[in-house]
Amino acid sequence: MSELNQASVGQVLRATREAQGLTLENAAIRLRLMQRQVEAMETDDFAGLGQPVFARGFVRNYARLLGLVPEPLLARMEGAPAEPATVSPLPPPSSGSWLTSPWLLLLLIGVLLAGAVPVALYWWLNSEGEEVQPGRASTVQSPPVSAPEPIPAPASVPASATRSPVVEAPVSPVDPATSEVAAVASAEADVPALMDVNGVLHLEFGADSWTEIKDASGKMLVRKLNVGGSSLDVRGTPPFSLLIGNAAQTTLTYNGRPIDLKPYVDVTVARFTLEE
Repeated sequence: MSELNQASVGQVLRATREAQGLTLENAAIRLRLMQRQVEAMETDDFAGLGQPVFARGFVRNYARLLGLVPEPLLARMEGAPAEPATVSPLPPPSSGSWLTSPWLLLLLIGVLLAGAVPVALYWWLNSEGEEVQPGRASTVQSPPVSAPEPIPAPASVPASATRSPVVEAPVSPVDPATSEVAAVASAEADVPALMDVNGVLHLEFGADSWTEIKDASGKMLVRKLNVGGSSLDVRGTPPFSLLIGNAAQTTLTYNGRPIDLKPYVDVTVARFTLEE
């Protein structure tokens, strides 16, 4: 340390650089200066650096790069102190300086984004498959059908009341062929529409599940929320188009045959067409 105190500014800079294993070229690159400017500082050729204010700025930056306190070196450049100034390294950074580091702020922002992006993606995918429901749907039960009330018998009319004349409509002859065709048409009309139904779906729900089922004609057979623990039987003409929410908690059989819903599940919703 005593040798450094007696050395010139350039000698201090060069000795410190060499002690740190830093080459002249690397020092010039880190200071963003030309190599000849660094050599001028190490040889005390401050006049070659231009105006004194520029020379002082170069020396200050070079001292900070090497970890030296620049003020004693700057004082030597002016020739002010009669006694050699003490050259001491810069004090170590305080332990709390990392709290204000921009890298820490970037790290915290990255952690927040890493946690928020998966949550937002899961919410978007989960809400895409299910329809917006105005409220919790409930099974609509039709009101009980009461037996028709007996029609009271008409009151007897006194014999003395005025009777309106009875007009008899003329009876037209019935064509036997026309009567037979009408009878066949009436019989075909009485055949229930259920004759075309050859598909039976049975669903059991382990949790609440929004379900939509359409038949081959596109008719909506079921569109409601089924509560957990309930079951549902649907009959219609295949192929069926199905949308089943919370499919992982739902089991399905078609004409008694179990159907695996896993290949059709996207997040929590299963969409598929069930053929014959």
